[in-house]
Amino acid sequence: MDPIGTITCYFPFIEEDTKNVLEEIMLEASDYYDFTDRLGEFVVNNESPIMVVYFAIHHSILALNYKVIDMIREKYEQHLVLGPNLFISSAFQGTVEDLKKVHELADAVLATDPPEWLALEMTFMKFEADMRNYPTTIYQESVMDTIRRMIDENPDFGYYDACLYDYLAIRAHADGDSEERLRCVNKALRAAEKFDEQVRVAHMLIRKAGILMSRDPEEARALLERAYKIVETSLCIPSNYADIIYNLSLYDAIRGDFDSAIKRLLDVVTIRERAGLNFGNASNLLAMLYNVAGDYESGLEWACMSEVQFKSRPYLLNRAVLNQAWALILLKRITEAQVLIDVNRESVMKSGDESHLAWLHFVTGLIEAEHGNFSLAASSVEQALRIYERQGTALVTELIFLHQLAKIEVMACESDEIVSPSLAILEDKAISGNLSGYLGQVLVLKGEIAIMTGDEALLKDVTNQLQSLAENENLPFLKPHFERLISNL
Repeated sequence: MDPIGTITCYFPFIEEDTKNVLEEIMLEASDYYDFTDRLGEFVVNNESPIMVVYFAIHHSILALNYKVIDMIREKYEQHLVLGPNLFISSAFQGTVEDLKKVHELADAVLATDPPEWLALEMTFMKFEADMRNYPTTIYQESVMDTIRRMIDENPDFGYYDACLYDYLAIRAHADGDSEERLRCVNKALRAAEKFDEQVRVAHMLIRKAGILMSRDPEEARALLERAYKIVETSLCIPSNYADIIYNLSLYDAIRGDFDSAIKRLLDVVTIRERAGLNFGNASNLLAMLYNVAGDYESGLEWACMSEVQFKSRPYLLNRAVLNQAWALILLKRITEAQVLIDVNRESVMKSGDESHLAWLHFVTGLIEAEHGNFSLAASSVEQALRIYERQGTALVTELIFLHQLAKIEVMACESDEIVSPSLAILEDKAISGNLSGYLGQVLVLKGEIAIMTGDEALLKDVTNQLQSLAENENLPFLKPHFERLISNL
């Protein structure tokens, strides 16, 4: 492989014997993932300088190559300087309590008066451990200040801005500040590009695509194409491929092509599972899309799977449980859904995560609708929708909430004239944005209105449009709706 800044940015600081090993293996490797494999095999099969082992773990973490780290742990875990990386790796793999050990061991390394670059590494690992569960665990401002000072005082440490702003983008997302999140992602991307930190460049392109997917899906696709070229040319990291496919599934889901989105997500699960990686995000989105597409049993199954997968990220457990509640409501298992909501309500309220609060409002509204309290239901779902509209980074969720609000408004009508402002808004978004699946949902609701009002002419027109749309746009999830509507003619 050609040299990349992800590896070489440390060369000015490290000893010559360590640099020589890294450089030799880098030039032998076919790509970055292969580099982590080869470096891992080298330190396991040879008694190696401890800083070579350090970088074997460091790069394997960046590539999410945990099988290499597990091999190294067996041989070298007694060395203090390796402890923070080893424990943060085990925390990422699910042993969340190890995050506390990261702090303890990083402080122990700092007490040995290490070289400045290593002191920065240790300080950042403390910050990273805190940020892992933000906002449940609040990072120490003093740690953040130390990192900022060290970077500012030494221009050679500028490559660390990419990592710092990456985590600050995560903080902004948890705070519901979409503009700050995008600003941080852009700053991280610029820093990564400046230092040829290609692993972080690909990562930030993918992350930026995920943010822009709701604002400009075509630009998001272009960013994913840029990321793919980097991954295919020099990285070959399985998680990168999975993340690109995951975002393409979002692109499909925004159009309402739920069947294609689900197929892509199942591929994501396969890739990540084969690489020994967590697939909680894919499970969570699969649960959502199966619910929307009408396969509620699968929705419940994947929501339960996401709860298992999120054990290593406890701050996301509420989302998994609320997805379970949603599936149970759709399955008419209302009592079970209510129990889940009641048990998790306090946790959601304390989490400080607005998106979790939005989903709590959403499932509460669905239960209120099941009880016939349509006014309360509409209010609850509207509160959920407004939170996501304010964040502006999850168009799929916005459209799902808007569709449900339209359904509630239709159910609430007691007169012959059925009016749904949300249905009109959804139709406008579907037509202007070429969101074919959501246009199909609009037509289904119009068909329901035609049945409720006894308007056979409207029902015939709607079913014809629905059939044409489902066939031309290849939207199989609409077929059961079409068959149900046409049975009323």
